[in-house]
Amino acid sequence: MLQLRVFFLLLFCLATIPTIAQVQEVHGTVRDAETREKLPFVSIAANQGETGTTTNLEGQFRLRHTRPITSLRFSYVGYMPQLIQPDSTGKIDVYLQPSAAQLHEVIVRAGVNPAHRIIELATRNRERNRPENIPAYTYRTYNKFILTATDPRNLNLSDTTFIVEAKDSSYYKMKKILEKQHLFLMESVTNFAYLKPNHTQETIVATRVSGLQQPSFGIVAAEARDFSVYADMPIFFGKNYLSPLSPGSTRKYDFILQETVVSGQDSVFIISFAPLKGRNFNGLKGLLYINSDGWAVQNIIAESASDAKSGIKLQQQFSKVQGRWFPTELDVEITIPQIEMKGHQPYGRIRTYITNINLSPDLKKSDFGAIALSQSPLANKQPEYIWQQYRHDSLDTFEQRTYTVIDSVGKAQNLDRSIRIMEYLITKKLPIGPISLDLNRLLHVSDFEGVRLGIGAHTNEQLLDWFSIGGYWGYGFKDDEQKYGADAIFTLHKPSNLKLQAAYWEDVLEPGGRRLPFRETNLFSDLRQPLLPYLDYTTHQHVSLSGRLGRYLQLHTQLQQEERRPTLFAAFDQPQAIYTITEAKAGLRFAYGEQLMQLFNQTMATPGKYPVLWLQYTRGLDGVLNGNYSYNKYDLRLEGSLLHRTFGKSNFTLAAGLVTGDVPFVNLYNGYGSYSDEYEVYSGEGFETMAPYEFFSDKFTALFLQQDLGKRLLRTKFFKPDVVLVTNIGYGNLKQELPELILPQVKTMEKGFFESGLMLNNVISSAFSGIGVGVFYRYGAYELPKRKDNLKFKLTATIAF
Repeated sequence: MLQLRVFFLLLFCLATIPTIAQVQEVHGTVRDAETREKLPFVSIAANQGETGTTTNLEGQFRLRHTRPITSLRFSYVGYMPQLIQPDSTGKIDVYLQPSAAQLHEVIVRAGVNPAHRIIELATRNRERNRPENIPAYTYRTYNKFILTATDPRNLNLSDTTFIVEAKDSSYYKMKKILEKQHLFLMESVTNFAYLKPNHTQETIVATRVSGLQQPSFGIVAAEARDFSVYADMPIFFGKNYLSPLSPGSTRKYDFILQETVVSGQDSVFIISFAPLKGRNFNGLKGLLYINSDGWAVQNIIAESASDAKSGIKLQQQFSKVQGRWFPTELDVEITIPQIEMKGHQPYGRIRTYITNINLSPDLKKSDFGAIALSQSPLANKQPEYIWQQYRHDSLDTFEQRTYTVIDSVGKAQNLDRSIRIMEYLITKKLPIGPISLDLNRLLHVSDFEGVRLGIGAHTNEQLLDWFSIGGYWGYGFKDDEQKYGADAIFTLHKPSNLKLQAAYWEDVLEPGGRRLPFRETNLFSDLRQPLLPYLDYTTHQHVSLSGRLGRYLQLHTQLQQEERRPTLFAAFDQPQAIYTITEAKAGLRFAYGEQLMQLFNQTMATPGKYPVLWLQYTRGLDGVLNGNYSYNKYDLRLEGSLLHRTFGKSNFTLAAGLVTGDVPFVNLYNGYGSYSDEYEVYSGEGFETMAPYEFFSDKFTALFLQQDLGKRLLRTKFFKPDVVLVTNIGYGNLKQELPELILPQVKTMEKGFFESGLMLNNVISSAFSGIGVGVFYRYGAYELPKRKDNLKFKLTATIAF
């Protein structure tokens, strides 16, 4: 009997040995008990706080401890905490039940808010913890983008009858598809390098897009990566918001200390944040996980608190890497509530894993070129075994089927060709073999020409990648005149975009207008040109050389000859005035901080945060190519914006010009007015209460100011316009002698032209566009005799892209 007892005692001891060893490490996944959705950033405390961790963006965790783990506490804001005793397997799958009530509704705060001290400590340590302050670093990213729709398996059965009755057969087809696969899937791998203060370079080394055989683009985590809670006004997917860690944020945000998790010697403070009631500003809402180790942000969950139409949610996770807190996982959830797809809610998710982090690489300025984002030639040809090395986890059944089905559909429908066409549409060119149609030549509408129809075409890279030749033809139905032109372009050096161009055209130009190199406008941001009532018929020919010098500087030189035949101030009983002008030009554009991307087989610029400068010198050449005028002309333009935590975004444009010598009337400066009696729309350029040719100058200065207050002043449940204050100021002088016919009809601005306005943008808005109203008033020395004539009402339009 004694031997039997000893045997059982030994057996028990042997059985407990592996159990104790195994429970020193646990791993598993935490999910929502109702939806089965994986939960990121769940706090896990072992042995009542001896050590701890949080789940990653996939809801997964792994925890090691030097002592046996006897208990695990799982807690997450909005869910009931759960206490678990691990078994000998070490694997734990946890399902947390959502709380019946929101936590902030049951928390009672009295006296000093304990969250404020933690927020102030984190704010005080911002500069130490900002990744941008690291001298240099490199890393690799694996990115996955999934587009799907509301999963029918997660719908509440009580609502099923209503949904089924309201939908047709297309709903069932979509439901059947979503039960087996996603709608779209894209993966990419990039190598990223950074050198302080602003040198970046990212190369897409692998890309795969469902439905495409050879994609010319890849998903990158630029928006999620560039968002920094440590900045005062971080950009959150195209819009600036006040950071919860900006100075004085405790007066703007409502902070609640939801939970404190002890992890060894450190503590993680989980703090919810949202704008205080009655405070109108562009704010965020979400959760901050602040670690007492350096008072750094360990995790953040954020979304817009002021834009109900924006369905974007961001999650960032930071880890201690080489002694510094550094982002290691990013997640973006995208929904557009206004869009319905066959009875289902579209839903997108971008997941990024950052690995191979090096915080002390040997980088030099010479390692960075003008192109900040590019794709390697073999990126779309990587074999499957390479992808298996890059992926954080292997593809699940849904993802594998997505590639299989969508790839076969893409091959059958030749989606690669559709993408190629889309690439050319971005550049307003439609390829047809070796010829590309110029789509911007098809249709124009303006006050002077009325409806203008036309056609244009150029050879493309299928013929020659270093040479292009083309032309255009158009006809204006109001002025009853045809326009045409031709040009040839030699690309001398692709990396610097060095081009030699020769061109000839018969078209129309604005008298007294400004023409600066590398300044592109579009219909949505500049409606002034279509509003002009008079233009010059012009015969033009030129030879130009332009290119990029370094990362931020573009240079342009040009020799041109023009014959201008103005319609402004033309008298029917007088012969047509003709000005023959020969000019030599040298101009530049300097955009510090601007970055270039090479995607979709083309180079695109992304704006920087610094002002953009244009300078141009023009010399009139008398006696050269039949030119009849000799003069010097200097032009300057500066555009920029400033952000303020309280007052929002300030936009400014400074323009100035000076011309001396014998200059023709058409090459003076008009007042830059944009008011039209027939079209009550906000032009976005120029003086909104001034007629286009009301003033002329041979030297001028103009300042255009906008203060975008966002929704700070007006925010109700049904009325949330963006409030914009406008003030425009102009000065000019004219010493140039003018023809007797023109002189009585021209005014100057030496006393100063002033106007101010108020715009309520996005009174009616969607996720992509908005319509508003603006009112502008003209005052000062040039106000009109009747006060009501100084007041102008205009419609405004905004586009989200």
